[in-house]
Amino acid sequence: MTCQVSPENYQQQLDEKVSRVGALLALTTAQTITIAASSTEHYRMRAEFRVWHQAGDWHYAMFDVQNKRPVFIEYCPMVDKRIADLMQPLRAQLKANTVLSNRLYAIDFLASSQGEILVTLIYKEPLTADWESLARSLDLPAGVMLMGRSRGKKRVLVRDYVNETLSLPNGDSFTLRHVENAFSQPNAAVNAQMLAWVDTQLGAETQYPAILELYGGAGNFTWVLARHAHKLLMTELSPHAVSAAQDAFAQAAIHHVTIAAMNSEQVSQQLSSTGEGTQLLWQGQDYDFKLVMVDPPRAGLDDTTRALVQRFDQILYVSCNPETLARDMQAWQDSHDLRSVAVFDQFPYTHHIEVGVMLVKK
Repeated sequence: MTCQVSPENYQQQLDEKVSRVGALLALTTAQTITIAASSTEHYRMRAEFRVWHQAGDWHYAMFDVQNKRPVFIEYCPMVDKRIADLMQPLRAQLKANTVLSNRLYAIDFLASSQGEILVTLIYKEPLTADWESLARSLDLPAGVMLMGRSRGKKRVLVRDYVNETLSLPNGDSFTLRHVENAFSQPNAAVNAQMLAWVDTQLGAETQYPAILELYGGAGNFTWVLARHAHKLLMTELSPHAVSAAQDAFAQAAIHHVTIAAMNSEQVSQQLSSTGEGTQLLWQGQDYDFKLVMVDPPRAGLDDTTRALVQRFDQILYVSCNPETLARDMQAWQDSHDLRSVAVFDQFPYTHHIEVGVMLVKK
């Protein structure tokens, strides 16, 4: 990524992605694909830039993979417009102070749809009290927060997260924390379409006895699932994500969600201890799961999790890699039918595409 956009080519690129997904999943002409397009510019809510020092000056930079050279960035039309408009005024203030500019290695930006921006200045040298005092003296726009990071240590001037309010078309909303240096959905507008699609798959009036969510992250999909379940068990291994999710559900007074710090193999062991079904006793609660949702990393599901997921009546799968999704679905072709498929263009102008599928047991 070098911040370039080409709106005139966007539709063709999206059409090619949709065709590729259709071929990978071996869809028939009768099977329709829901398509969630992106804005053609100012769509990324987070961005990371190297700081390239040269001849007593420095510039924001990204690397051209083909030429293996830095590309200086004056303005980035890919990122949220508030980030794009902040970059050069911030650079001017930082350049005016040698303590803030010296050994500055990178700058990360994280924005929320509500106007908050967290700027992380990353250094190769330890941060001092002098650095913090000077950083606090910067004249930043309202809603912009600053923090520093060096060698695994942080100096947080306000907080290390932004609040992101997620909404559904019916007006329901939920606020969660996007934490610095942790995963969050980069394209807020497309994420809203993903949430609406998941909500639709579960049915307006459906109330499941229990839902199991694997790879729950900070709760992006969890709150939508919770609207359709009497009980929900979410699993996640990242301590930062677990903490953010717990805080969000406490703030929203949602009490029927349990977050477990365990991996899919542990879940499988727990379920297997009660037979081959989808009933589970966990921390004194009985769960009778009818649906499982998975949002795994690019590698897709491991053998253990793939076998575990096959037990469920309904499988809701959101994937950032259609190749591994197709591989996993191949294992379930004799047990489940494909009911719905959608593509979500989280990453315009790249080959990456998010895919969602809903499968039901035959």
